[in-house]
Amino acid sequence: MGKGGFVASVVGTMAVIIIIGLSVGTQKHKQEESRTKVMPKVEVKPKTAVMPKTVVKPKTAVKPKTVVKTKTEDDPIHEAKLWKNYRLPTSLAPLYYNVTLWPQLKMDIYGRYIFIGHSGAAFMCVNETDLILIHSYELKYSLTWGRHHAMLRGLSGAKAPAIKKTWLEVETQYLVVQLSEKLQVGMTYWLYTEFQGELADDLRGFYRSEFFENGVKKVVATTQMQPTFARKAFPCFDEPAMKAVFHMTLIHPLRTVALANGMETATEIIIQNKEWVLRTKFKPTEKMSTYLLAFVVSDFISIKSPAEAKVLIRIWAQRKAIEAGQGKYALNITGNIINFYQNYYNSTYPLQKSDQIALPAFSFGAMENSFKEKALLFDPSMSSNKDHEWALMANSHEVAHMWFGNLVTMKWWNDLWLNEGLATYVSYLGADDVQPTWNMKDLMVLYEVQKAFALDAVASSHPLSSPEEKVNTPAEIADQFDYITYSKGAAVLRMLSEFLSEPVFARGLSAYLKQFAYGNTVYTDLWEKLQEVIDSDPAVNLPASVTEIMNRWILQMGYPVVTIDTQTGRISQEHFLLDSESEPDRPSVFNYEWFVPIKWMKNGTVMGQHWLLEKTATHEPMRTNSEWVLANVNVSGFYRVNYDSQNWQRLLSQLTSDHSVIRLVMLLF
Repeated sequence: MGKGGFVASVVGTMAVIIIIGLSVGTQKHKQEESRTKVMPKVEVKPKTAVMPKTVVKPKTAVKPKTVVKTKTEDDPIHEAKLWKNYRLPTSLAPLYYNVTLWPQLKMDIYGRYIFIGHSGAAFMCVNETDLILIHSYELKYSLTWGRHHAMLRGLSGAKAPAIKKTWLEVETQYLVVQLSEKLQVGMTYWLYTEFQGELADDLRGFYRSEFFENGVKKVVATTQMQPTFARKAFPCFDEPAMKAVFHMTLIHPLRTVALANGMETATEIIIQNKEWVLRTKFKPTEKMSTYLLAFVVSDFISIKSPAEAKVLIRIWAQRKAIEAGQGKYALNITGNIINFYQNYYNSTYPLQKSDQIALPAFSFGAMENSFKEKALLFDPSMSSNKDHEWALMANSHEVAHMWFGNLVTMKWWNDLWLNEGLATYVSYLGADDVQPTWNMKDLMVLYEVQKAFALDAVASSHPLSSPEEKVNTPAEIADQFDYITYSKGAAVLRMLSEFLSEPVFARGLSAYLKQFAYGNTVYTDLWEKLQEVIDSDPAVNLPASVTEIMNRWILQMGYPVVTIDTQTGRISQEHFLLDSESEPDRPSVFNYEWFVPIKWMKNGTVMGQHWLLEKTATHEPMRTNSEWVLANVNVSGFYRVNYDSQNWQRLLSQLTSDHSVIRLVMLLF
């Protein structure tokens, strides 16, 4: 998100709810008491077809009663204390969830906006264990008659052990379920919970967004799950590699519409707690990560693509914005962008629809389907050229995530650049295809490459990919969402595409998407698929493998300045730092040297590509006393260039006499 979910659709003439896939916000998690409150009884019945019958009977009261459960000396102590680790153990693998949520869009008698829900998680035991850890944050649970936070049942003939103890581990954000016996490897189980949470205005998890229409306050219930806030909506295995299928049901007020990742299957009027409400059920999602889950309840209206369109596209916003035609630009370009990516990746769009919603309050500029209003809506009579451009780029970036991020997802947040760097890079290709006269590919040098040059030239920068064990806590995960991840990630991938050629790069991406569809990857998986394509193409000649070349660009921070002396033909590289006397914060196994692809020209003639594979080398064709030399043509490589004074003077003379020989973008070094 971020600049990055799968979304669902709405039916009927009522107002709108929508889903969105991804994004990110960084906030410090507040500490709270590890206590459990009994909440009002929830009458919503789970889907019996996929969720086993339960006998949990939450207590009913006018105001939730506080039941404090604290660990005492008599509490069982698990040897490993796995609940103290921020990473989930690998002993359990989620298969699917049944989730029913009921957001309350009116303040209750205690001055709160809340949502009520229940969920079940089906999971398989991969390694024998007597412990279930599932993420949970700021949720209050109904206790079973046994005074536990959850119920456990076996599926497909499995016998579930009795629950020995449950508690909430606040620091690491777990619901901990300790069992009397171990779960059996290969067997599947069902963990059921009932809970309530606050529909806060904090832009995290399941939250509320407010706006005024004709002086009347309206409330939208929407989501922002990325990176670690799905656990704030319902208990879940909230890590990107813990992909599962989601069966969603939303209960919502009359005159509203609900959307979710899957297409809606039915909306019916029911009585819930003596109140007439709507219940909307959705098709199961594709196998996906929890941070991509999204749902929205609102009274927005939409415009949509023609009935004959292969992919249903809908643009949602406040009534006044849609009626004023502010969603037309997004509707017109989305289908073209989808078609471009399908051809570029040689991969079909993975969903039935694309819902895009303009939200009054959203933590990022945009996610797969959720946008700040200015990032989606465009009013030709009022919006600036910059707004026009932003609407194009936000749309192109988020549609790109349907493949990079959603269809194929990084295994862990240390490789977030695989999602965001790829989406950022190809978003310029998609935008250029839709608006070819805007020169979006050239603007990438200004918006991404130059930005990354500035931020990556300090001694405190960081590599694109960090060791997995260095990124654990929610705060450390949130720190990954920076311009190094987005802009440098895009710049380095652009360089890779340049020295391979765009067709070869695209074939590698297509092979990557095909092999890892609905799965998770690390960066080496991308290198391997690209290498397979290169090995099968005799026209591609590299001085080393993709791994040997690219690891130097992603596993060490910074970039080189390449100095060319045209008097001698000598080329050298040095780690570029704004403060030349500073020292990098961390060592590098590559000693801050890179394999540098140098595309260059002499007196206006393109001379091809030369590789600098060591700190200093000589390239005789660059030696000249009369002709100017220009390296890093079109700033295709992620490095700066310096020359001897005589060559600088020849370049200045050329620009003075006829600047058209050298494109402006080439001078942004």
